[in-house]
Amino acid sequence: QKGDVMYKEFRRYPRYPISAKAVLTIRDEGSQERLTTQVITISQAGMGVYSDVVMKKATQVSVQLSFLAHDGITKEDIFEGRIASVCLQEDDYFVGIAFDKEIAYDRFVDIIS
Repeated sequence: QKGDVMYKEFRRYPRYPISAKAVLTIRDEGSQERLTTQVITISQAGMGVYSDVVMKKATQVSVQLSFLAHDGITKEDIFEGRIASVCLQEDDYFVGIAFDKEIAYDRFVDIIS
């Protein structure tokens, strides 16, 4: 019985809240579009951003992340991935991006610190 079973969401890596900017280069059917977004959460396997533009799931993206590192210096990093989910939230979309390759632990700590 489904009613008796508690369903949990299992993720390989925990998500961390972050306030950072990301420029997405969206590659869809031979065209490219650049879009600036606000990053809300990040894990070693992906990130969540807010966008005022709807995107198609499975679309390939390059993510240029700009963040303030723990040493006070603004750093940039680029990740390749795909759109994993799109959810309308009031006037914006919450977009989940899955990275093609997990972020190395040391590099990830630098981002979230």
